[in-house]
Amino acid sequence: MVLKPIRWIKKQLKKLFSTLFSREKSNKYANPLLHAAQSNSYIETVSNKADSMHRDIKELYEEDIQKEYLSLMNALAPLFRKGKVRLAIDKHEIGYYGKESSMFIVGTSYGNKSYKNAYEYISISILTGKKEERLHLYALPWHIGQDVVKSIDILLNTIKPWLGKIEVVEFDRGFHNNALIKYLEEYKIPYLIHIRKMGKNLKELIKNTKSFYKGKHTFKINIDKSNFYIKTNLYVCKNIENKDWLFVSSIWFKNKYQIRNLYRNRWQIETNYSINNQNRIMSKSTNYLIRYFYFLCDILLQILWRICGLCHIPFKTFLRIFVIGIQQIKKMKPTLAAGPP
Repeated sequence: MVLKPIRWIKKQLKKLFSTLFSREKSNKYANPLLHAAQSNSYIETVSNKADSMHRDIKELYEEDIQKEYLSLMNALAPLFRKGKVRLAIDKHEIGYYGKESSMFIVGTSYGNKSYKNAYEYISISILTGKKEERLHLYALPWHIGQDVVKSIDILLNTIKPWLGKIEVVEFDRGFHNNALIKYLEEYKIPYLIHIRKMGKNLKELIKNTKSFYKGKHTFKINIDKSNFYIKTNLYVCKNIENKDWLFVSSIWFKNKYQIRNLYRNRWQIETNYSINNQNRIMSKSTNYLIRYFYFLCDILLQILWRICGLCHIPFKTFLRIFVIGIQQIKKMKPTLAAGPP
């Protein structure tokens, strides 16, 4: 039945909102949030409670929101499937059209967007389902001057207790730096990183490779005036998805098709971002803490949708159920009301 998981999900949301605000405010704030997510409208447009909720969020610290979100996730973790997992770490941006500036409003990474600045989040996701779809698990707000390796360390150590063994962590070329490779090698975290075609030697290697190249690669990194030499595997893959690709990885691949089959999850991630944006909680607020709170709520809603057994229902329809009310569910088509066989 759909009714039981819907009640269970509302209970989980009330737990989060009750601990952050109060029991009395949990319903008052949760309902407009769900309405905004379903309608893809600004929360200020769909509810007259937005101002009071924003005032309450501003009284919190970033650590307060993270603590209560992670407390709920720790309670949900036993419901996650165990076993080998593939993870992806990304930066996800939401366009900013205002005139104010802060350390949390950064320049966009994409030149073809209608906005010049954005709020950015560094997130960790599990690749799940038959299509290896991306499901966010946790995210940190990104600001100017933030240390990428420290942020990745926080993300990985946060979600490790929730899952089984890590098969691979995948990164796009925006994350390529020697300090990150040193960290991953040091802690024996399997990785696959798409790297930029930079430097005379790499460009020459690409030019001289007919189809596939694999070899050991040693690079030097200087930390606190000390030099370290790190070894990794370097790959050149010609004509994959009509492009030439460079990778570094702790994994030894036999051919370029093994890399393609593993990294194709990344292309699926980009597709899923557009799907995620169709059901995002939007706000006119320029306060980074409010925007971060809504981003974590987006993540939580998708996690609850997955683990409650309702992912056979489209995510937008799933959100619509909360808006129309449980009583209306009984009047819906039998196949929807009954749930999966």
